[in-house]
Amino acid sequence: MVGRCFVCKLYLLVLAIVVLSSLYSSWQLQKLPPAFLNKPLTPKAKTHLLIISTWRSGSSFLGQLFNHSPDVFYLLEPTRAVWFSMAEKSPYFLHTPVRELVRSIFRCDMQAFLPYMPKGKFISELFGWHESRALCSPKTCSSMPPSDIIDRPECNRTCRQVPFEKMEEACKAHSHVVVKEVRFLDLEALYPLLRDPHLNLKIIHLVRDPRAIVSSRESFLELEVDDAIISNAQKATPNISVVMQEICGAQQRMYQTALRDPPPLLKDRYIMVRYEDLVKDPLGHLRTWYKYIGLSMPSKLQSWIYNITHGSGPKDKGFMPFTGDSLKIAQHWRDRLEFKKVQRLQDVCKQEMAMFGYRLVENEAEQKDMSLGLVLPMKPKSRL
Repeated sequence: MVGRCFVCKLYLLVLAIVVLSSLYSSWQLQKLPPAFLNKPLTPKAKTHLLIISTWRSGSSFLGQLFNHSPDVFYLLEPTRAVWFSMAEKSPYFLHTPVRELVRSIFRCDMQAFLPYMPKGKFISELFGWHESRALCSPKTCSSMPPSDIIDRPECNRTCRQVPFEKMEEACKAHSHVVVKEVRFLDLEALYPLLRDPHLNLKIIHLVRDPRAIVSSRESFLELEVDDAIISNAQKATPNISVVMQEICGAQQRMYQTALRDPPPLLKDRYIMVRYEDLVKDPLGHLRTWYKYIGLSMPSKLQSWIYNITHGSGPKDKGFMPFTGDSLKIAQHWRDRLEFKKVQRLQDVCKQEMAMFGYRLVENEAEQKDMSLGLVLPMKPKSRL
């Protein structure tokens, strides 16, 4: 009995020392000056890229430009599971669990999904899983044939029973981890990730003409839960004007945060790009971005990008169709949207449109006149 008591006391003593040591370290960290905490980190072996944007902005296309690199482990909107499990909360309350899940993904700790995915048995339980080339590769799914380009329908047919644990293995096997997210409405919410010594994080912020976003939303019917969270309208049908006001304001605030008085931790780690500029020269942008995060660009990837942006590639019948003339797609809203809707939207998003160089149209004739350019040159620098 005496021996057991001694062991118990010894255990309690060790536990107390660990707790006090942790508290002391935390206190010491708080005493450090902000300049130290904001100091850029030394690059690590694995590079992490976070693509931030909003719904129907072209961000899935941008994500695929990285997804098709053999060195990249890519996930499309993995934090949807967080939002859908806590749909009664505000988007700003959800920033913390969303950010912490992204942190775990970057560290290849996929157990962090389990609170939001009760079964956690197969990779196919994760939203957008078959959009990841790494998860649809033979190394992860042995029944998939080798291919340079992802075959979504085939992956969806043959890889639904891949064990969830395989996702962690796939992540660890790649030098770069890329996550595409549309659920961050505040750039400062990402600062803890930029300060994390275990991460080597880079950010690409994609924006798009809000008129094109609304036009795209009209043909996409899976945003009810997201819109309700954004507009805090759980008991009513979300109002598109309220939703777009929050979306436009968030994109504007994030860019203002990056430009106004950015901390040193953002230096060389944040890039803003407009979708309309991206589709004009996707290869040029991608070469810059691959250099930005330390990737080489295979020649087959260059051919694939050219084909899908010029409508000459094979028609993709998967979840995310990308093939088409990208320049024409960027202008589709001018034919599709009623001018009354355009007027209301311009009023709601006027400040964001001015900041990002989107020209307002005064009448329907200007809207339909395709010779009239509505994307103006950006004055501020878009890279820090």
